[in-house]
Amino acid sequence: MFSYIADKPLSEYIRNRRLTMAAFELLNNNERIIDISLKYGYESQDAFTRAFKNFHGVLPSKVRNETVQLRSCPKISFQITIKGENHMNYKIEQWPEFKVMGISQKLKTEKAFEVIPKLWEDAWNDGTMQNLLDNFPNYRPSGFLGIAQGGEWGESEDMEYIIAVTNYVDTAKCEYVPVIEGMKEFTYPAATWAVFEANGELPGVIQNVYKQFYSEWLPNSGYELDNLPVIECYMQENQQEVWIAVVKK
Repeated sequence: MFSYIADKPLSEYIRNRRLTMAAFELLNNNERIIDISLKYGYESQDAFTRAFKNFHGVLPSKVRNETVQLRSCPKISFQITIKGENHMNYKIEQWPEFKVMGISQKLKTEKAFEVIPKLWEDAWNDGTMQNLLDNFPNYRPSGFLGIAQGGEWGESEDMEYIIAVTNYVDTAKCEYVPVIEGMKEFTYPAATWAVFEANGELPGVIQNVYKQFYSEWLPNSGYELDNLPVIECYMQENQQEVWIAVVKK
């Protein structure tokens, strides 16, 4: 949840806040660097020194002895504001069990913003997307799917990202499409999904849906998050949907 609102992973924010506070302590007291290192969760002074230099650009030992420029990561607070001019078009759907086929990659959540675009680029270049397109059944969830699972909404260190298409929906009229050789199949149970329109230019329109979802829609909807992946549906040009599983409070 945090990463979608703040545009950065929770782990990165926590690390930067700790290094910000550590710099304040170096400036304002005479506590040993090793003690400050341990206080802010580092197992050794060397590990703290490396992280400190990566963030601030200087060694912690120089903070007390020289006039140096430091970085500050401000404390984030959230305030819910309802803006009537920003409409969200959505529908609540009871959707049956469905299957998707495609490729997946496990990654560190904090690296998602740089790894996922590269994963899509590689999938287009190596023929994966054309292979999916050639076997495209056009079941809902529609279009090419970007599925984020296991990341606990940015609060887990690890996650899995899937590029796929829907190859089966548990309805009488749906015919199962066999998994393409070399790809994987994932099954998701029947659930309640909040399906949001996200029509417009990428990636901004998707990011705005997440921000409005958390700050406006979810707190006032009578629903809470279900423990299922988030699905982004890329259909025609500038036409997308975001599927988020929810349960009634």
